[in-house]
Amino acid sequence: MRKILYLFVSMLLLGVGCHSESRIEQVSSSRTLKQIDRQTERLKRKILNSATEVKPSGTIYYFAADGDDQNDGLSPQTPLRTIARLNALELKPSDGVMFRRGDMWRGKIFTRKGVTYSAYGRGAKPRIYGSPCDAAVEGEWLATDTPNVYMYDRELADDVGTLVFDGGEQNAIKILKVYHADGTTTNVYTGEPFAGGCDLKRDLDFFHDYRDKKRLYLCSTKGNPSSRFRSIELLTKGNIISAVDSVHIDNLCIMYGGSHGIGSATTKSLRVTNCEIGWIGGSMLLPAPPEGGRDARYGNGIEIYGGCDEFVVDNCYIYQCYDTGITNQNQEDVGDSSRTMRNVSFTRNLVELCEMSIEYYLGAQLKPTESIIENFLIEGNILRQAGYGWGCQHPEPAWAAHIKSWWMHQNEAYNFTIRRNIFDRSDANVINIVAADAEHLPTMERNTYVQSLGADGGRIGQPWADYKFDEQFPAAVEQALGEKDGKYIFITR
Repeated sequence: MRKILYLFVSMLLLGVGCHSESRIEQVSSSRTLKQIDRQTERLKRKILNSATEVKPSGTIYYFAADGDDQNDGLSPQTPLRTIARLNALELKPSDGVMFRRGDMWRGKIFTRKGVTYSAYGRGAKPRIYGSPCDAAVEGEWLATDTPNVYMYDRELADDVGTLVFDGGEQNAIKILKVYHADGTTTNVYTGEPFAGGCDLKRDLDFFHDYRDKKRLYLCSTKGNPSSRFRSIELLTKGNIISAVDSVHIDNLCIMYGGSHGIGSATTKSLRVTNCEIGWIGGSMLLPAPPEGGRDARYGNGIEIYGGCDEFVVDNCYIYQCYDTGITNQNQEDVGDSSRTMRNVSFTRNLVELCEMSIEYYLGAQLKPTESIIENFLIEGNILRQAGYGWGCQHPEPAWAAHIKSWWMHQNEAYNFTIRRNIFDRSDANVINIVAADAEHLPTMERNTYVQSLGADGGRIGQPWADYKFDEQFPAAVEQALGEKDGKYIFITR
């Protein structure tokens, strides 16, 4: 029997204990978590300061915030300016689009097959914002007849997932209606009658009437939002970057979108490297049906929905996504030729404060078309605080996890490895890894698990079972998933 390293973490030093099969090391919680903090900061700096190394072999078009759409865009001295001009370019495979570092654009990018999108110049990564404007500066917040409730005077036809204030210091809570069979509607959180903006009561709750009046209402108990906040970003529905085949997205800062940061249907060869992606999701995915129920909402940092062959996410910093940081998934609504996921690798990424860090599942299981995962690697990632970000406003029971496969899918996988990752705390499961057959579960090697003692550990194995994060959890992970040389850090209080 291999030895398992247990690290019991407490605000006070624990007494030393031992037993025949394990070694127990005493450390303080502050020391251990600070060590992980240092690892996190090193990786974050590495990602944020990454150099541009891509070299497209075709025509390269340059963009700058002070450029001119009448330019040819073929040199840094004659850059183009707008996202609209970019989307109108007749790009060809092997072409490149380079954004000037330190600049910012607002809009949504529709990529072209075989094109590389990256950065040039010096300084911070170029910023691509899905938010149409800074609502603290543009437009007016008008007082309504309801105390502390303000209406934004601009029409917003695209549903808003949330509002982000002052660069992420605070965010709003979206109030949804629950529709009942008798025609009444209630607040999804409180169960109280709720008709619209006039029923907002709590500071920074908001309601977006995107179906009818296209207006957004915000409760602000500390005065007019435009004077209260330095900036207000609106996470409007739609992918910030919509990807197609053979696209490489590199060294961009992608923020403030209501659907996905980077989203794609079935794709061959999507590479995302050295990017920062944050504050994503919350807009309507499936509106509540008239016969009753509540809405479902978008929100992944990087998503392929369907099948894929070569999906690479490497050296990216992803945070504050309503649902998941990185995901490859499908359901029965995808085409028969779009169900297989091959050659997928998620490596050296920092993902934190998302509801789920990495999510994968095969919901498309009908035969005769195969639906499998083949050659899937999750390695060297730091995944932190699942369920502790703004996505915790999910009205559903907690479903946070660092690795999430769900438990109702076949998840038929081959050559699937999860190794050398840090899974640092979750509001629910640390990991959720299930398949219909045990042979399709991943190989687990040298992963580090951090969680409060007695909290949820995970739903794992085949047949699956739920385990608490306690002294029995290491043996359960080893037995169910074959974890080799894992490290387990128990935080006690």
